[in-house]
Amino acid sequence: MIRITIILLLMTLIPASPLIGGQVDECLTTVTVSCAGMRITICPAGDFEHIRYACGGSNDFIQVTVRDAAGNPVPGIPRTDYWLQACNPDQELCLCCQPILADDITDIFGVAKFCGPIVGGGCVLTDGIYFAVQGHIILTGPACVDPTCLAIVIVGPDLTADCAVTLSDLAVFAMTYNLCLGDPGYDPCADFNDDGCCNLSDFAFFGAHYQHTCP
Repeated sequence: MIRITIILLLMTLIPASPLIGGQVDECLTTVTVSCAGMRITICPAGDFEHIRYACGGSNDFIQVTVRDAAGNPVPGIPRTDYWLQACNPDQELCLCCQPILADDITDIFGVAKFCGPIVGGGCVLTDGIYFAVQGHIILTGPACVDPTCLAIVIVGPDLTADCAVTLSDLAVFAMTYNLCLGDPGYDPCADFNDDGCCNLSDFAFFGAHYQHTCP
């Protein structure tokens, strides 16, 4: 009798875990960012800016909360099961085999955070990016048909979005070198430090990642 009483007491003290979920539901799964105005610089080698520094601090992140059709969390999703792309079809990201890697598997609440680098190339200036989890694009809107577009700007030295920083990218950079915001031909995709001009500091960024490709 004493043993049964102790077991019942322990059960009341240990918090219940959320229900284990099933397949990813595109409409109930959500994705958010930790700050407004997130801007990330990327490289095909994955050695450029980390998401944690994207808003000027050191604790920024993208967070995905995965749920199934019943609203239950889906824990245990591998770190590699995520994808992203530009919401504007006129813009493009070239993504390597692991374009974005979660910090850990989804926890018991279905939550995964992303604080590391994005491995890839290309440029997204407007309309943001969308996320996919295990092939399911996270959706929003009254009819749940529109991709959830995060207001994130992405730039990088792979200006041709072919997952390699080569002479072709240097040629694109040369066309906007020494031009500033408002000048004809100024390309904000090559303004890596976001100071309104494509100058020597941006060339130094480019040179540090020249000939980088996917790992």
